[in-house]
Amino acid sequence: METQRKTGSVSFNNYKIFRNGGDGFNQWVILCLGLLNAVLLIVAVVLGINCAKVKEGSLHISNPAVTQLFSELDYLRSNHSDVIEAEEEAKKALESAINNHKEVKVKIEQLKTVNDGYQKQMQALQVEKANLKSNISVLEGSCGGCLPGWALFNSSCYFFSYTESSTVKKNWHESREDCVSRGSDLVVIDNQEEQKYVSNIIQNMKTSDSKWENGFWIGLTDMENEGNWTWINNVTEVQQRYWMDGEPNNGGHFGEHCGVAVHSAFNPWKTRYDGNCDLKQLHWMCEM
Repeated sequence: METQRKTGSVSFNNYKIFRNGGDGFNQWVILCLGLLNAVLLIVAVVLGINCAKVKEGSLHISNPAVTQLFSELDYLRSNHSDVIEAEEEAKKALESAINNHKEVKVKIEQLKTVNDGYQKQMQALQVEKANLKSNISVLEGSCGGCLPGWALFNSSCYFFSYTESSTVKKNWHESREDCVSRGSDLVVIDNQEEQKYVSNIIQNMKTSDSKWENGFWIGLTDMENEGNWTWINNVTEVQQRYWMDGEPNNGGHFGEHCGVAVHSAFNPWKTRYDGNCDLKQLHWMCEM
């Protein structure tokens, strides 16, 4: 009975030590934790070594397909800059080609315009040539005289549209075309004698009481250079005394750039004025 009481007393005392957290119990717990940490450290070191070996092994893969892919990747990387440079050069070459194409297109249009002008000139010359040929036989038959309906003065033949029709009138351009179709051109007055002849011969060819409506177109114009009056044979008119007082005045809203000859009973020398080449309708005189 005494022994049992001692044993119970010891158990009771141990229970008290465990319950009250005695020093012996604390040391035992610390020792266990230390052993656990050591085990975990060893496990971590082993795992790290194995991972390093696996990683190192993966870097030395000897698979031929993978090796070829890496080689191709390196090749593409090395040639990437060359491809970009070639692309830039190709873009520049394309832009240059486009610009050259535009320039060539403009030159072609310019040449086409010039060619069209030459074609029109050739057509006009062919018409004039045909008219001249058609008049050769008539001139030869008249022994050097003028065609019927033409008047001879000195070495020239003159045609006055009034003698063919007193009602038909044309503008300056149409009148010149008519003269060309007859193998001639609008009259060019070279001297005082011819000036007097032209003025006198048209004195009875009147269709109106207004002297401005009784004029005849002549081959004198300043269309190329305002104020610089030039005959159709490219001779500049320097005589100013033949113009009527106040003429030429380039009057009207659209301007006046073609010469007109009229008859003057008061002064046979002042017999010209300037008229609108396109709008004004008058008779005309041709010289051949």
